[in-house]
Amino acid sequence: MAPTTIPQRQTRTRAGIGARLRRLNLLPHLLLLVFMLVICIPLLWMLATSFKDKTEFATNPAGLIPRQISLVNYQYLLSALETLPQYMTNSFLMAGGAALLQLALATLAGYSFARLRFPGRDWIFLALMVSAFIPRSGGLMALYEMMATLKLRNSVLGIILLFGSSVPAAIFIMRQTFLSIPSEIEEAALIDGASRVQVFWRIGLPLATGGMLIVAILAFASVWSDYLITYTLIDSDAQMPISVGIQKILVKSYETALSPQFRGLFSGEGANAAALLFASFPVVLLYAALQRWFMRGLMDGALKG
Repeated sequence: MAPTTIPQRQTRTRAGIGARLRRLNLLPHLLLLVFMLVICIPLLWMLATSFKDKTEFATNPAGLIPRQISLVNYQYLLSALETLPQYMTNSFLMAGGAALLQLALATLAGYSFARLRFPGRDWIFLALMVSAFIPRSGGLMALYEMMATLKLRNSVLGIILLFGSSVPAAIFIMRQTFLSIPSEIEEAALIDGASRVQVFWRIGLPLATGGMLIVAILAFASVWSDYLITYTLIDSDAQMPISVGIQKILVKSYETALSPQFRGLFSGEGANAAALLFASFPVVLLYAALQRWFMRGLMDGALKG
C-alpha cells in the first residue's frame, strides 16, 4: 500500500500547487485589466462626445454611450476646415522628414558610441544624455530668435531640422541596440577583410532594425503631436501643421460662425473631440500597423541598459 499511496499524495500536492499558482497569476491580469480600463475611459469619453450633438451633450455630458449617434460635429469640422488637406500634408512632411533625419543621425552616432573608441567618447555621451533633461520650452524665446535669424521660421524645412536634430534619446536607444548585438559577428567580418563601413551597412543595420523602428515611430509621433513649438515658430497658414491648424480654425469658427447651417446643432466640446480624434488617427494607425515590430524591437534589447 505505501508504494502506491505516496505517489498519489505527491500528485495531489503538485496539482494543488499548480492550482494556487494559476490563481496567483489571475490577480496580475485583473489588475492590468482595471488599469487598462482606467486609461481608456478618457479616450472612450472623447469618442462618445464626438458623436453627441449640442442637445445631448447638455443633457448627458458624462455618458460613455450616446443615446443617439450624430455626425454633426464631424460635418461641421470638415466644413470649417477648408485647408485641411494642406494641414495634413504639412504635418506629414514635418513628421516624416524629422523622423528620417533623426533616424539617420541617431543610427550613425549610436553605432559610433557602441563600437568605436575615440578620446572623450564616454564624456560626450554623458553630455548628450544630460542635455535630454533640459526642457526645450525654457529656451523658447532664444529658439525663436535663432530660427528667425537663420530664415527658418514659417518653414517646413525649419521644423524638420529643429526636431530632426533632437537626438539624445534616439542616440541612447540606438547605442543600446548596437550593444545588444554580439560583437563577435562584426569582428569575424573585419577579420575576413570587410571595412568598418561594410560591417555597419551589411551587418549592423540589418540587426538593428528593431531599434531603428522605435526611433522612427517615437520621432514621428513627437513631431505630429507637438503644439507649443510649432505654434510659436509658424504663423503662416500655408505652413501650418494639423496640430495647430485645427485649433485655430475651430476658435475662428466659433467666433465668426463660419458655418451657420450648423448653428444650434453641433457642440463645441464635440467638435473639439472630433478634431482631436481626427488629428491623432494617423499616429494610432501607424502604431497599430507596426505594433508587432515595435514590441519586437523592445524585446530585442533596444532599451536594455
